[in-house]
Amino acid sequence: MQVRYRSGIFRSILIGVALASAFPHAWTAAADGRVQDFCFLHISDLHVSPVPLGASKEGAARLSGAGIAWMCDEASKPQVLGQSGMQTPPPAFVVATGDITEYGVINETWAAVEDLFKPLTIPWCVTPGNHDNTWTAIQRVMRQKHGSDHYSFDRFGCHFAFIDTATPQEPLPSIEQRTLTWLADDLKNVPKTTPVFIFCHHPLSSSEFAKPYEQLRLIELLEDWNVVLLLMGHGHGARHEKWGAIDSVMGGSTYGPNTGYGIISVMNGVLRSTYRFHDSSKPIALLIEKPIAPPAKAQLEFQLPAVKGSGRNGLPTIRTPGMAVRVRISGGQPKSVTASVNGDDKGAVTLKSGNAAGTFSGSLPVGSLPPGVHFLRVTADMGQYQLDRACEFAYEGKKTGLQSRVARMAAGAKAAPVTTDQDAIVCTTAGEVVKISFKQPKPAITSLLSTGVEILHSPAQAGDDLYISAAEKGVHAIGPNGSPLWQWKPPTAANVVYGTPAVDKSRVYVGDLEGFVHAIDRRSGKNIWSMRHAAFSIEQSLLLHDGRLYFGAWDGLVYCIDANEGNLIWKVPGPAGHRSEPALKSRYYAPADCSPIVVGDRLFVCDRSYRLGSYSLDGQYQGEISEGIAAIVLTADKKGFYARGLSKGVSRYDVSGKLIWRNDEVPMGRFPAPPVEADGRVHACSNRGLLVVLNAGNGELLWQYQVTPQLHVMAGVALDKSGHVYVAGMDGSVTRVGMENK
Repeated sequence: MQVRYRSGIFRSILIGVALASAFPHAWTAAADGRVQDFCFLHISDLHVSPVPLGASKEGAARLSGAGIAWMCDEASKPQVLGQSGMQTPPPAFVVATGDITEYGVINETWAAVEDLFKPLTIPWCVTPGNHDNTWTAIQRVMRQKHGSDHYSFDRFGCHFAFIDTATPQEPLPSIEQRTLTWLADDLKNVPKTTPVFIFCHHPLSSSEFAKPYEQLRLIELLEDWNVVLLLMGHGHGARHEKWGAIDSVMGGSTYGPNTGYGIISVMNGVLRSTYRFHDSSKPIALLIEKPIAPPAKAQLEFQLPAVKGSGRNGLPTIRTPGMAVRVRISGGQPKSVTASVNGDDKGAVTLKSGNAAGTFSGSLPVGSLPPGVHFLRVTADMGQYQLDRACEFAYEGKKTGLQSRVARMAAGAKAAPVTTDQDAIVCTTAGEVVKISFKQPKPAITSLLSTGVEILHSPAQAGDDLYISAAEKGVHAIGPNGSPLWQWKPPTAANVVYGTPAVDKSRVYVGDLEGFVHAIDRRSGKNIWSMRHAAFSIEQSLLLHDGRLYFGAWDGLVYCIDANEGNLIWKVPGPAGHRSEPALKSRYYAPADCSPIVVGDRLFVCDRSYRLGSYSLDGQYQGEISEGIAAIVLTADKKGFYARGLSKGVSRYDVSGKLIWRNDEVPMGRFPAPPVEADGRVHACSNRGLLVVLNAGNGELLWQYQVTPQLHVMAGVALDKSGHVYVAGMDGSVTRVGMENK
């Protein structure tokens, strides 16, 4: 029989014939929908070392080798649940919830992982972790193994859904719109009483998410289903957590003091999660025990004033300094109900019980908020669990002259839009290239290209043509209306390309995650040369300047190569590599996610240690200029540059690297999305969606607008000729903001 995997937003596929034929005992389902007795094993955080091109696989699994070998041997046996002596059925499958690798799946790394599981006699499934997705993203392996990084199957009368909380080529997690779109589609045919298991890497309690609204959007999507357990990793511990009404367990690790595996069993309608340590002196830990039948749950409904005229489509709009909050709770009596704005617990207020049964109301101050979109969170203490809900609202406040329009996509965007007139061309994490027209009151979205793989960087625009890097699908060249010109396919599936291509009159240049640089004929799409220089992946866009290509890689080095033949001219360590601290020479701190710039006769580079350094064009390191810098970009006149800071906001430097001004008041964040200058103004968007516009001459704040409800914006901003600013968020929003007279 086949295992049905629902994968991707736009397609469903059937895979698993080999698994079903090899292990028929493991994949039988209850014909009448009953929940059968079953068991599976849960592991996490293997951290298999990388195996770059030319390296040996020997020793790659030195940390987890013994723990995995022990688990594989034990997986063929019924499991004993602690001192009670209760036995489960033999495990049906194994799930690994992320950080399978230490630095991603470069070259033979995944083969080293598969070697670990060869002794296993039952199927094994994985979901990505941040270590799998930061340096050489695991997405292509997920497509090969499971059809997508989001997938699901039905077994034993239960539903098992796997979601990817690890952002491709980014260490911070995200529950982006692509995930929510897929999960909503996946669950729509699942009966509401069916037990559902959710697998991901990051605990929902993690502060690494943008704000609690990110997790609360997921919780709200799941509230109508019988989610019996969420299984996670990341913390290398074995513990139980509760987020709202959802129970979750962490899967420990296959090395270190918590070496072991989780045993998830359902017997006689009771779900148990236990953890077995490799160290036999430690007793088996019971993490959770509960009925698998759906419990009664309370419901919470928001009742906010809906005022027309907001720039955010369909959102309640607040125009006064105080926001009246009223909610209705049914199905239970809360001990207390509190409300807060944008996750600010210090500013939370207690809502008072109203005259109508189940109603609670109060008022929250919002007058200090910037105009734009925000979120309201209401939390009800229901005793055994917490009822936690959130909703978006728009705040207009004082008259500012700002106008906004918003388009909604089925996936998020990590790439900055490209603009033409009043259109924005946006590439999504689902591999769609769309044109969004804001010329009419309701933005219109037109598909130009569907690649089926993530697109993480902006297209290169040359004349009317676009050149787009699309993972293992290579580089696509399309005309202004999406007409295909050519597709360059990389030598192997491992040669994944992400960075914006560099383009000259005759060629297109792109780096890949195996450390190669490729030169492609711009007219025909044929390969001219491919050269490997970097020992690890090249994620960023290449800088083409005076016949040379400059770039940084995840091996910690900055490179300069000849654009004509591809030969190496020089390579030197990034700014962190010139420090005396040995730890800073790690690839954690490589100059790899923000492209370098040339100003005058200097090359400026910032790295993942957030140090900004200066080099001569022949590769001589001239020294460190500043700390706390996440991204850099040329000024409009190319006589200086701007820097995006962490806590230091936005700053401007001259041609020599001397600081001209710095605005420390505006928040930014560590995403490598540099500011953009146009018409004497500097535009930048913070990690959590606050768009700021500064005076280019002195850094004074001119205006600001909140484009997402504190959800991540990983893409740079874009402007059109009329001065409108476009921002694409991981929540699937594309917002155009401008003054009324623009």
